[in-house]
This record gives sequence, structure tokens and C-alpha cells, in this order.
Amino acid sequence: MIKKLQNREKLSTTYLWSIFIVVIIIDFLITVALFSIYCAAQISTAAKNSVSQLEQVRTSTDILFESMEAVVNQLANDADTATFLLGESTNRLREAAVGLKIRTLCTANPYLRFITLYNDTSKRFVSSGYAGDDIKLNAQEFYDRLGDQPYVCFFRPIGDAYNVQLNKKAMAYTFVFRINLKPNSGSSDLVIIDVNESYFNNALAPIRVEEHEQRVLLQGTEQEFIAEMSALPAQELFSVAAGGSGADYPEAKSMESSGSMFFHTPGQFWFTTYVRSAKVGWTFYNMLPYQVVLGALVTPAILTVTMTLLTLAFGYVLSRWLSTHLYQPIKALYENYVDSAGEKKGNELELLSQAFSDMYLKADELERGLIASFHESKNFYLRALLSGERERVQGSLSTYRRLGINLNAPYYEVVVLECVPQEDMSREVGGKENLFIPYYALENITRELMGPALGVEFMRIGENHFAVLLYLEEPQLNDTLRQGLETIVDLMPREFHIDTSICVGQVVDSWMDINLVYEQEKIALHSRTASHYGRVFFAWDAPEAMSSDLYYSGLHTRLADCVRSGDLEACAREFDQALAAMKEISFKSARTYFRHILMSVLDVFFAALERDNEFFSKMMERLESLDRCENVRALRSVFLELLSSLSYRLSVGRKNSNQDAALQTKAYIDEHYDDPELSLRMLAERVQLSPAYLGRVFTAVTAYAFNDYVNQVRLEKAAELLRNTRMPVSRVSESVGVLNTNYFYSLFKKRYGVTPSAYRKGGCGKEPEEAADE
Repeated sequence: MIKKLQNREKLSTTYLWSIFIVVIIIDFLITVALFSIYCAAQISTAAKNSVSQLEQVRTSTDILFESMEAVVNQLANDADTATFLLGESTNRLREAAVGLKIRTLCTANPYLRFITLYNDTSKRFVSSGYAGDDIKLNAQEFYDRLGDQPYVCFFRPIGDAYNVQLNKKAMAYTFVFRINLKPNSGSSDLVIIDVNESYFNNALAPIRVEEHEQRVLLQGTEQEFIAEMSALPAQELFSVAAGGSGADYPEAKSMESSGSMFFHTPGQFWFTTYVRSAKVGWTFYNMLPYQVVLGALVTPAILTVTMTLLTLAFGYVLSRWLSTHLYQPIKALYENYVDSAGEKKGNELELLSQAFSDMYLKADELERGLIASFHESKNFYLRALLSGERERVQGSLSTYRRLGINLNAPYYEVVVLECVPQEDMSREVGGKENLFIPYYALENITRELMGPALGVEFMRIGENHFAVLLYLEEPQLNDTLRQGLETIVDLMPREFHIDTSICVGQVVDSWMDINLVYEQEKIALHSRTASHYGRVFFAWDAPEAMSSDLYYSGLHTRLADCVRSGDLEACAREFDQALAAMKEISFKSARTYFRHILMSVLDVFFAALERDNEFFSKMMERLESLDRCENVRALRSVFLELLSSLSYRLSVGRKNSNQDAALQTKAYIDEHYDDPELSLRMLAERVQLSPAYLGRVFTAVTAYAFNDYVNQVRLEKAAELLRNTRMPVSRVSESVGVLNTNYFYSLFKKRYGVTPSAYRKGGCGKEPEEAADE
């Protein structure tokens, strides 16, 4: 008994820790995910704020640069300055005048420390701080730094360069511009502008993060670092030093105008943001230790850890509850066994076994249902592809990718199969064809034999019709795939008693042309299966096949004859035959071809329509709508609709001349309504018109369709017989020419709202208008 209790306790503990470990893993993953989101949000916010502050510094620099460009332009356009720069000898009076001019410009711009001109020919300097000849500037150093650039900037001490500079340790940002007033001399002069160090210190003051170490770098146009501003935690302002190079300086690899990056120096990790100036060509870097950016995450981290501990506590309680409930069936089994003999006290074991069996069966049914649902969903989207529903396909590209339907294959081939069970197979299953196994085998055989293709899609499109979509690497079926189709045709009747005919269409290079090939194959399979029964054949395998460069000249003539006779069914057949005969033609080319055919048909009837401008304009509008058709079904519908409108318009012109024929037909129906053989075709022969045309003339003259008028006359006579005689309903039906009594009942109730028997009992039925209202 003690051993049993120990085993039960051990099993319960196993359940508990198994569930609790899962809870710990999930809790850990959620914690890491949440904290990662917090970190990403904090870093993104810090980057945006830092970039925004650097953009203000960039704006200040752009304004400074524009001011210096304005100074250079004023000096270049000033007469005294130009005279000095063009001079080849020393003229102190002229230099004094230029010095006053420069001093005026320097005074107008308080952030400019000195402005200096250098004449390369006379080797003379003139400066706003000019006092005698004591200007210690090295012109060659400026030319070396300038190189081929239009300007250069560097950070340097200016105390020894100018004798009027009192603070000999003063530093300045020196901008050197090239000015060339002697284009043919082969040399250029210089404009040297020294900007106070305090200008950038003031511009950078707003971005100083107090109580933390910080570095700001200015990088020039040639990727050189002009200056480095740094501040320790106790400093309020930046200390400026000349820039350098090496591993202590970052480099923004991205070509974006601004951004953030990670940078590491010995002993420190830096969160670095940068902004580029398109005008000056500089890059500004703001570097802060990473702990500054992540310092704001302390509170969220504490909250996250607290929530983690709370959820772990809740998870432990939930784990104990689940382990207890999961252990109850096992506990019941332990209680129904004895230790010595091991015999059961009850049938709980069988019940538990049966429960597990039921669970597995349900799981299996669920799996099969999911698989069937996947196949149904895939077939739905395959049908949209075969039917040419372009808007649906283009709006569901992600779904097609998820279902594994390749819309980017190099080439496509559509194959349509027709399967007809043999007679002996029908007899074996008692006259009811159980085709699930043969059709399932057909799908698997097809997928296996078409394996060399890039991919295979198989779907059922009718009771005994199947479509196969192949993804190909080359614009034709290779010998392996052709032999595979021949194997299917040979194997299915031999092994499964199913005669199989396979129609192969042209290879296309776009999914938009799949619909055209599919419709061609359906037409070809319907019209040529008798001659190609049980074989592999091509959709264009017929004498009337045509290619894209061959004009099917007789089609518009035959269509014109059909329009004259009002035979729209013949028009539809002509359309299908022309579509099936096309070879190596895209859907766009087929649409253009049928548009040309319609225009040719309109030309045939131009003489009859030339006076009816309104109708002709409407026809041209419908012709334009042909170009908006996205698939063969829409193309066929618009094509036949236009021919129908044309036929109706022509019939209106002949209406008066055939009115007598319609009236004769009406009189014949009134007199011979009891003839079961009464039909439109019979009466058309009497008046020597085509059935379709007579039907339209009859409707135009009497405002009744032929069958509606015949049924009305017969039902009125039947109602009269029911009221005035005791003749059985079946005899009444035969007396008015309706041999099928059930059909007579249906017609009578539809018109009068009651059955013939009820009509007779009531003496009279409802009027047709009343029945229709109900």
C-alpha cells in the first residue's frame, strides 16, 4: 500500500513539473520578448531625439556656410579687392584700403574672427587683423590642405598667426576658399576665414546631456575629422580639440542623410547618431554611452521582472491544478487493481482504452478534415486561375504563395483528362460506378509520372474531367513528360478499366494566358473526343488549326450568315471552333483577333446601319468593352452579346415584311393547339423562315414568346373543359396537346395558382394576375 502511494505521488509530481517547466519556458520567452520591445522602443526614441538635435546643428552650420559664401562673393566682386588680387607687386596703400574693406565685412559678422586674402602672384596677405607685415601664415599649408577641393576646413590655433590676437592660445575653425580672378595664369588666390571656436560650442549647447560623458565629432567632405568636442560627466560645456583618425572614430556606412549606429572603443560602448549636411558636405556625430540610453529601462525592467514572478506564481498554482485533474483517471485505475493478483475490480481499464481509441479516431478525423479543407481551398484558387479571374488572382497573391501555387514559373502547360468507365466495370459494382479508388489512383499516377516538371497541380473539374497544371523550365513538353502521358492512357484502362483521353494545349509563359489554353482544351476535348478517344492529342490537332500570323478569312462571313438568320447558337459554335483552332496565340492576341472579326462583321452590314448613327455608336462602344475582358468567358459573352444586338437590329428592319407570317402562325396555334407535335420548327417550315427568326418575329408582333403563347392558349382551353365537362384531368391534358400529365399539372398551377382538380372543385381558380401577385 505504501509503495502504491509512493508511485502515485511520484507520478503526480512528474505531471506537476512537466507542466510547470512549460509555463517557465513560455514565461521566459514572453519576458524576453517584452523587454526586447521596450529596448527597441527606447533606442528608437533616443535616436529620433538625438537626430532632431543634430539637425538643428546642421542648420546652424548651413547658415554659417552660406554667410561665408556670401563674403567670398562680395570680395570677388569688389573693385578694390579685385585690384589687389590682380596686382603683381606690392602696393601698401591699396592693401590698406582692402584691409579696411575686409574689416568692415568681419565686423558685420560677429562670429567671424579674421578674414584674410592671399595673392599668389605677389605672395602678399591682407587681413582684417592686418598690422604691418607680421602675418605668420603658411600659404603652402593652405594649398596642401585644399588640394582639388573648392574649400577646406580645419581646427587650428591662431594666436601666433596674427599679431593683433591677444590670446595666443586661441583656437578657431579655419575655412579656406579658392578664388580665381586670373583664369589664364595657372594659379589661384585664397580667401581665409577664421570662425570663432564659440560658434559651434553655442550651436552644440542644446544637445549636451549633463552628468554623462559625451563626444561630438565634425567630419569633413573627405571623411577627415575636423574637430572633436568632448565632455566629462562634471563638465557643462564641450572641450574642443582637433580631429584625428583611427579606431576611436566611427564611420557611417549608410548613405542615408541621418541614422544611428553602434560603436565600440576600448572600455566603452557608444550609442551614436549622425546627420549629414548636403550643402556643406559634413557629417555630425553625437556619441553617448549605451548605459545613458538604456538607463530609462530600469523601471520597465523592474516591472517586467515583477510581472514575471507573479505569472510564475500563478503558473505554479495552475500547474498543480492541472496535474491534479490529469492524474484523476490514473488514480482511478490504481484504485481498481489489487497488488497480489493484479486482477481488476472493475472495467475502468477498458473504458480508458476505449476513450483513448475514440480520441485517436477524432484526431484522425480532424487531420483528414484539415487536409480536405486545404485541398478544397487550393482547388478554389486553382479554379480562379483556370477561369481567368485576374482580379481575384492579383488580389490573392499571398494566398497563392501560401498554398504553393507558383505564379512566377518560367512556363505553364495545362492538360485536361476525360475518364470514361468501361461497361464491365459498371456491371461489377451493380450498375453504380464507384470511381473513388480509380480517380485517386489517377491523381497519384499523374503526380508521379509528371515529377520531372517543376511542379504539378491536379484537380477535378467535372464528374469525369480533370485538369493538370504543370510548371515547366522550357517552352515545350520534354520526351519524359510526353511518355508519362502515354503511360497514363495505357495504364488506366488496363488496371482500372477506365478509358482515358488526354488533351494537351500550348505552352504559355504567363499565368494570365492559362485560361485561354484551358478553354481551348475543353472545346477540343468536347468536339474531338470521338476521333481521339483513349489517346493523347493536342488541342490544335485539326485541319483548321491556325497560327498567330494566319487570318481565318472565312469566319466573319459565316458569322454574318448566322446573324442574318438569327442563329445565335451557330455564332457560339463558330466562336468555340475558332478559339480551339488557335495555336501559339496569347489571350491578348486572341482578344485582338476576335475584335477584328467583329469589325469585319460590322463592315458587312454597314449599308444597312449607316443611317442609324445612334445604334452604330452603341455598337462601337460595346466593341471597345471587348478590350476590357479578362478571360475567355467574358470575351465570349461580350462577343455573342454584340452579335445578338446586331441580329435584333436587323430583324427590326424586316419586322413589317414578316408580320403576316407571325399572324399566320398565331392563327394556326389558335386552331391547332391540341396538336402534340406543334412546335416552332414545324411552323417555321410552313412560313419558310428559320425557327429562331420566326420566334423573334412572333414575339415582336404578338408581344408573346412562342412557347408562352402556346401554353396560354392550351391552358385557357383546359380551364374551359374543367369548368364545363367531367372529363378526367389526364384526358383534358391530352385534349389540349400536353401528353405529360405531370407537366400539365405544373403549367396549370403556375398559371392559376391551384391544381386542375382544385380548380374544378372550386368552380374557378384565381386569375393569372392574382396568382402572380401571390
